[in-house]
Amino acid sequence: MYSELSSSLDNNAVQEIKVVFESKEVVASDGVRKGQWLTHPAFTSFDVNGMWVGKFDTGYKGSTEVYDPRFNQIEPESIQIKPNVNSWRGIQVANAFYTTYDYKRELDSHMMKNTEWGAISYLQHSKYGSMASVRINNHGFFSTGYVATKEPTCGYSASNLDCNQYGVDSDIMTQYNTEIGYLASTTGNISGIYDMAGGAWEYVMGVMADKNGNPMSGLNSLYNSGFNGPFGCVNCYGDTSGVLELTDGLDFPEAKYYDLYPYEETSANYANRILGDATGEMGPFVSATYESQPRQLGSWYKDVSIFLRAVGPWFRRGASADFGSDAGMFACETEFGHAWGNTSFRVVLAF
Repeated sequence: MYSELSSSLDNNAVQEIKVVFESKEVVASDGVRKGQWLTHPAFTSFDVNGMWVGKFDTGYKGSTEVYDPRFNQIEPESIQIKPNVNSWRGIQVANAFYTTYDYKRELDSHMMKNTEWGAISYLQHSKYGSMASVRINNHGFFSTGYVATKEPTCGYSASNLDCNQYGVDSDIMTQYNTEIGYLASTTGNISGIYDMAGGAWEYVMGVMADKNGNPMSGLNSLYNSGFNGPFGCVNCYGDTSGVLELTDGLDFPEAKYYDLYPYEETSANYANRILGDATGEMGPFVSATYESQPRQLGSWYKDVSIFLRAVGPWFRRGASADFGSDAGMFACETEFGHAWGNTSFRVVLAF
């Protein structure tokens, strides 16, 4: 892939990322300088020609509950990928990963990586995609495949329903298989991928390393991914354990299944991005405030853009139903990796 990235803050700007397809047999291009091609890391890490991506947020089969504590477990047989179901939320990253890992082993199933999210974002802004701001899913109960009937004009705040409507009323949302619904597809038609803007946040396998280069588990013993690994802050946010590392969690998988980012203590260093993950290259970044709530926004459609730091070593993408214009394909945020009632995950097959 090769891109000429615009720094415009125009919400309606059409910005094309140039994409060509090549066989895995071709020598990969590193794209280290402007004007050079980059063979996208989403493909080189698995040595495949392509990948299959869940069309919708992952749902929990057989459940009609909006949210249930039992969702935080490894249960590959409960995966369902279809419209009009409640997305599978309230699950730690480790449980989400091994749920997807055990789903279709013969097809190398796994939880989406941050660079894989980036590959879809790039394709969405190439001639093979819609090359436009993806309309958000504004369903207030996190059902998959829904689409806002109007483009939101402002970002998240406590009382912005005039310009950022979300909920379950049929006059503010419609389903994916309609003319308006196609605006939420990455391709602008029914063949594309949905729920990548709004709906539920989505955890991705993108994590920060500690000072020794080891992937971090999370914030502390109370708020973490469930993976064994160091914490960003012990004895804070209610934690009194003084534990430096989670010792009763799950092992991190093989390195190809996650993107590892350099350590940063407190600041959001966008230069630490992995080229192709659709984070740092979407700058410059500006600060904004909605009703005293500070937001960091990227230059592409003003999506919320908060990079990793030690206290929040995990990426989640897309934003949730109530984020309005802050939600989008390029939205990213730092998190602890723990079970959130507004955060789901997505399945990828590589074969």
